[in-house]
Amino acid sequence: MRRTVIVLLALVFCISAAGQSNIDRMRSERQELEKQIANQEKILTSTEKSISSQVSNLNIINARLEERTRLLENTRAQIRELAAQEMALNRQIKQLEKEYKSCCDNYEKACAFFQRQNREMNALTFVLESESFRQATRRIRYLNEYSGSLERLGNQLVERKDTLESKRREISALRLEKESVEDEEKKQLDNVEKEQKQQQQVVSSLKNKRTQLKKEISAQQKKMDQLSKEIDRQIQLALKESSSTRSQGKMSPEDFALTGSFESNKGKLPVPIDGAFLIVGKYGISQVAGQKDVKQNNLGIDIQGEKGSHALCIFEGQVSSVFQHGKGQIGVLVRHGSYISVYCNLHDTNLKKGDNVKAGSVIGTIQTSDNGSPVLHFQLHKESTRLNPELWIKH
Repeated sequence: MRRTVIVLLALVFCISAAGQSNIDRMRSERQELEKQIANQEKILTSTEKSISSQVSNLNIINARLEERTRLLENTRAQIRELAAQEMALNRQIKQLEKEYKSCCDNYEKACAFFQRQNREMNALTFVLESESFRQATRRIRYLNEYSGSLERLGNQLVERKDTLESKRREISALRLEKESVEDEEKKQLDNVEKEQKQQQQVVSSLKNKRTQLKKEISAQQKKMDQLSKEIDRQIQLALKESSSTRSQGKMSPEDFALTGSFESNKGKLPVPIDGAFLIVGKYGISQVAGQKDVKQNNLGIDIQGEKGSHALCIFEGQVSSVFQHGKGQIGVLVRHGSYISVYCNLHDTNLKKGDNVKAGSVIGTIQTSDNGSPVLHFQLHKESTRLNPELWIKH
């Protein structure tokens, strides 16, 4: 029975440790999200009433709302984990209370028996009345073991009491944290609701300008398609040049190693921009909020930063192309073995074809649009196959 109780306690402690590990992870993630959202407040919406400015504002609001929703989900998950941890601690405390009561009962019985034996039997007489030396030795060992067992019971009692008090302090601290996180959840919910109201206001305003909006989105899509075609052309040129330098069409050992290293960092690559940022344009086909028949197809992602933001290289590699697009806008292709990262909408760059770059190196300054927003268009390819950058970068 005792062994079963010990095994059950050990199992509960293991579950508790795992729960604490999850809480620590969620706490860390929540702090990181809170810090990120605080930085994103630096990215201001435009006060202009033009269609392009309102679309830009809507993208910013949508991005912020997504981040706040992520934070809210994380906080709610943490509350659930704290509640589960509280239940686990309650089970531990109940079991420890049973153990403590059992120890108290055993110690009380042992003390009563010891006192009774002392009254009825003198220890010295008990030894001296032995019929043989062997019997005397056994009686001395019996008395020592009996005295030792009483001491062990006393130690167990103190140990159970200390453990029980420790767990009670632990559950008190956990309940305080749970209350604090629940208060934080209410604040976050208020922020989400405010963002949703702002979103609805912009959506309502755009609904009244439906025809103009469709024209604006169509013009943006045309520019995006032209840029993607130019990127594809530059990639094909880079691939053609690369294949002509390869020995018998095989990848060099350096490129092979770089490809493997790049792949092993999927989901851990840095965001290609410095300072505060918001991903305002998602990869693939997306619908403009509140406009069922107004859609955009993005072959990369658009990342908005603060004024003066720089594009940063996501991984070590070599510049395979620097090209012009749009009105004085610059694009840079960096090759990482079989992978190619693309940085567009730059105002300037100090790089040239053939330059070696490291992770975190400045690619160039991001150009500011007419409504004052510096937006980096970023694409990721494996050879000529497009990839969703959001699956590769950590944000």
